[in-house]
Amino acid sequence: MPEVRSATPELERFARETLGCQCSAEVFDRIEDDHSPLPGLPEIRRRIAIGGRLLIYLAEVPDGPRASEQVCDWIAAGVAERDLRGMNRLRLVVALEGPTPETAAAIQQTFLGLRGLDDRVHLHVLPAEALTGI
Repeated sequence: MPEVRSATPELERFARETLGCQCSAEVFDRIEDDHSPLPGLPEIRRRIAIGGRLLIYLAEVPDGPRASEQVCDWIAAGVAERDLRGMNRLRLVVALEGPTPETAAAIQQTFLGLRGLDDRVHLHVLPAEALTGI
């Protein structure tokens, strides 16, 4: 069951500065934060819905090859949830321990090769420590 609350300063800063969210301030008044892994996709450790507009999936994986294998499934699940809930955007955050530029590029290439993507789906490959405090 998701926790419903207002955004913490750390979460708002993460969404705005790290992910590039340009949502208005009032959107951050209602946050649904679900820490339950998705059935069949245990790497999605957290789903955050911001103001009924932005859906963030946080995937925590130990390495880039695992992320490249799963990105299609994560995006498909996220787009389905985004569309079902009538939200504007999906941002998939892939958190890796010490990602290299090559690893991030490989995951990005897999993402860009997916069919049916629209301009409302975004991928962010970040070091795991970028999630600290949110």
